[in-house]
Amino acid sequence: MIVRTLATAVAALTLTAGALGAQSRDRPFFLVGNMGYGWDKPHGGFSVDGGVGVRSPKLFGYLLPLDMTFVQGKQDRRYIQQSTIYGDQLCQDRQTGQYVGAGNCRRPVSVHWGGAAEANFAPMTQSRSFFAGVGYRTGYASTVYGTVGYIARATSRSFGLARLSIGSGYALLAIGGHL
Repeated sequence: MIVRTLATAVAALTLTAGALGAQSRDRPFFLVGNMGYGWDKPHGGFSVDGGVGVRSPKLFGYLLPLDMTFVQGKQDRRYIQQSTIYGDQLCQDRQTGQYVGAGNCRRPVSVHWGGAAEANFAPMTQSRSFFAGVGYRTGYASTVYGTVGYIARATSRSFGLARLSIGSGYALLAIGGHL
């Protein structure tokens, strides 16, 4: 299901770029990566995504099959962490009173996987501009979302951006780059 959705999105982006007059001298296809803080109700964490993009003079779109958010879980209340006067960290089991390995006091980190496809409107012939768009996420935070942001150096071979994406139970504040 996910592969079929992503393949359809790539085909749609390719056809859209061709129909809107994407020119080969502008290098219409590019690699894209974003990183920032992603929030998936009720958790939030460091988010990294990557994929491919396509652009035309008025639109750019992404297909992001690699989307990971690292979320820190809750600490087990059975264990408490204590510091000695020398700065050492000790982990104690509340039930037995025994000192245990430090790993018991660490909050676990889980990875939430997903993917996305989106289309944005921006005057790509200008060196700097604001943009807005719409996208769809699949995986851990499946939702339709809207995006607003600012893109710089859009006329060169690479450019950077800052963005805010918001959907039902999902938000992402990120910076990104295109090569």
